[in-house]
Amino acid sequence: LEGSQYGGPRPLSAVCTSGTMIATAGWDGAVKLWDGSSPQLDLLGSKLMGHEDRITGIAMQSPAAVDQPQQNMIATASIDLTGKLWKVVEKDNAMVDEDNDTEGEKCVVEEVALLKGHQARLCNVAFHPMGKYVGTTSFDHTWRLWDMESGGKQLLLQDGHWKETYGIGFHSDGSLVSTTDFGGVVHVWDLRTGKSVCHFLGHAKRVLCSEFSPNGFQLASAGDDGTIKIWDLRKRKHFANLPAHSNLISQIRYDREEGEYLSSCSFDGTVKLWSTRDWKMLSSLRGHEGKVMGVGVLGGSNGIVTCGYDKTLKLWK
Repeated sequence: LEGSQYGGPRPLSAVCTSGTMIATAGWDGAVKLWDGSSPQLDLLGSKLMGHEDRITGIAMQSPAAVDQPQQNMIATASIDLTGKLWKVVEKDNAMVDEDNDTEGEKCVVEEVALLKGHQARLCNVAFHPMGKYVGTTSFDHTWRLWDMESGGKQLLLQDGHWKETYGIGFHSDGSLVSTTDFGGVVHVWDLRTGKSVCHFLGHAKRVLCSEFSPNGFQLASAGDDGTIKIWDLRKRKHFANLPAHSNLISQIRYDREEGEYLSSCSFDGTVKLWSTRDWKMLSSLRGHEGKVMGVGVLGGSNGIVTCGYDKTLKLWK
């Protein structure tokens, strides 16, 4: 454990990274930005009333996708029925918002679009790798694709899940998206046709997250049953099964640069790293009191970050 920071008055529900910048979201509706390049985890900026209710998912655009690298975009999903898009602006260039007391912070988080259309609470959000679209999932059994350039217009409404839809992850080449549901199903969709290419069954309970491997031909999924399942996209079948945690797995993330490990965090209070070569456990990290809600991998081998029910953000090397 390298560093730990108190994140706010309510549990931190989600975390994501872009390079060494970290964004967290909480049950208090706040979005906060942190500097992951040092163990101090300095607060860079915040939006205290980002949503009217709990935020359940947060994503940050990878700098590689953006034409202007200075512009970090953030997307959030909330149980208030909306998603939102935010841009991170350095203090000098920003209009200062009087309501948001951000003394000493370097960045301002400005809302740029409202994603409205879901009929029930939102669960998760992810950026398309081309940087023009964002995807959301919801308890209304659908996932949707939104156009960032037109101010958040809905491009695609996809039903096909018969239960609440939760996890979402895009393939690195932008052609596929995977979504998961509370019925234990993992769907893989072709974004060019909008059709389901295949679906994977095998989880005993709700599936909460799915992530495509950087190698392009594997998909990892996890959820309530405490197992991580690896699926082979070329053969369209189950490849490996990791009995990873003794409780619900809240998030899994690949290390994007090398693809050498997969990180997982769980309500059992641990964070684990798995080798993508042989799927053996590399390390098990303890430090949070209670449930770990989210995990993110920092760029440049700077470690991983986690957030928890204990209201803290932690940095691990």
